Amino acid sequence: MGTLSKLNIMKQTTFFFVFIFLFFFYKPSVAQNKFVLDGYVKGYDGKVKLILNFVKPNHEVDMENEQVLYMVDGRFRIEGQFSAPALLSIRIRPETIDINPRSFEFAFIWVDNKKMTLYGEKGNFEFCDVTGYYRQDENEKSNAYTRDKLNDYQRIIDSLSNLQSAEAIQKINQMKSVSKVYLGNKYRLDYSHNNPSSFVSVYNYSWFTKWLPEMVPKSHAIGFYNLLEDSLKNNPHGKQIKNYIENISVNRKLKIGDRPYEFSLPDSTGKEIALSAFKGKVVLLDFWASGCGPCRKEHKNYVQLYNRFNKQGFEIFSVSQDRSRKRWVKAMIKDNITWPSTWDETMNISKYTYLVSGIPHNYLIDRDGIIIGENIKGNDLEKTLTRLFNRN
Repeated sequence: MGTLSKLNIMKQTTFFFVFIFLFFFYKPSVAQNKFVLDGYVKGYDGKVKLILNFVKPNHEVDMENEQVLYMVDGRFRIEGQFSAPALLSIRIRPETIDINPRSFEFAFIWVDNKKMTLYGEKGNFEFCDVTGYYRQDENEKSNAYTRDKLNDYQRIIDSLSNLQSAEAIQKINQMKSVSKVYLGNKYRLDYSHNNPSSFVSVYNYSWFTKWLPEMVPKSHAIGFYNLLEDSLKNNPHGKQIKNYIENISVNRKLKIGDRPYEFSLPDSTGKEIALSAFKGKVVLLDFWASGCGPCRKEHKNYVQLYNRFNKQGFEIFSVSQDRSRKRWVKAMIKDNITWPSTWDETMNISKYTYLVSGIPHNYLIDRDGIIIGENIKGNDLEKTLTRLFNRN
C-alpha cells in the first residue's frame, strides 16, 4: 500500500515543476522525460519531515516555493518534470518540540528528468549516495573527496591521541581548534580548483565567490578561471567568477596594521555616509544584521560605550547585512542605535570588500586610520577604549 500526496505547482525562473510524492512500494511506470527520485535513508523510523528547496542560479535558496513532505520509515519518492537541470536542497527535520539547528540534516542534489536513487543514513545524510545523473556523479566525486579528507584529518588526531606526549596533545588541540565546517569548505574548494573541467566544480567555485569570498583571493580566482574551457567560462557560473574577478574581489582580507578599505553606504534617510567622514576619530566598524542574536546582544554594550566615549572622539559605524530595510530600521530603533548606521543591501561591501562571512564582525580603527583590533567585544572592547582614552 502507498500514500499519494500532490503539492502545488512551482514556478521558477528556469524551470516549471510539479511535485508528486509517493511512499512505500508505489511503483508506477516511469516515462523517460520525467524526474523520479526514490529515497532510502537508514536509521529513520515512522514519519519524518523533509523540506525541499531549489537553489537559484545566483546561489540563493528559493524559500518562497518551499515544499514539505514526509518520508515514512526512511523511504520517499519525488516525481516531476523539469525544463532545465536544477540543484535541489533536501533537509531532514526531526519531529521534536525544541528544534536544534544541528539536528537538521541536509543534502544538495543535482536533478534532471532522470530515474534517480538516493541511499543515505541518519547522521551522515550530507554524503548520501545518489545515482542516475552524470552531473550528480560529479557532485558525488566532490563529496567523496571532502569526506575522505575529513576522515584523514580525524585519523591523524586519533593516532596522535595514542602517543600521550605533550607535543602530541599540543598538536591535537591545534588541529581540533579548526572547525569541521571550515575544513569541509576548504576541501570542497580544493577539489573544485583541481578539477576545472567539471561543471559542478565551476558551480561550487562561484558559490564560494558569493558566500565565502575570504577563501577566494583574486589571484586564486584568476588562476582557476584561466583553466576553464570556453563553454564553462561562458555559462552563468563562469560569468559569475569573471564578474567577481573584475568588479568585486579584493586581493586579501584586512589584518591588524592595515588601513581599512574606503566605502560609502546609505543611512535610513538615504544619505550616503563614507568611512572617511570619521577621519581623526577612533572608529569601531561593525558588521551586523537584525536576525543575528549575538549582534543584538553586543549592541547593549555598544550603547554604554558610545555614551561614555563619544565626546572624546569615539565613533561607531554600523553596516547592516539585512535583506529587509523594514527589519533593519526596526532593529535600530529597538536597540537604541544613535550612532551612524548604514544598509549594505547587496552585501557588496561586507561580503566582497571586507570579506565578512560571519557576524558579528568588527574592526577597531585608530585616529591615524590604522586597524588596531579585530572582533573585539564585551569587556575586551571596554578595556581597549579605556586605555585609548586614558580613562580609569
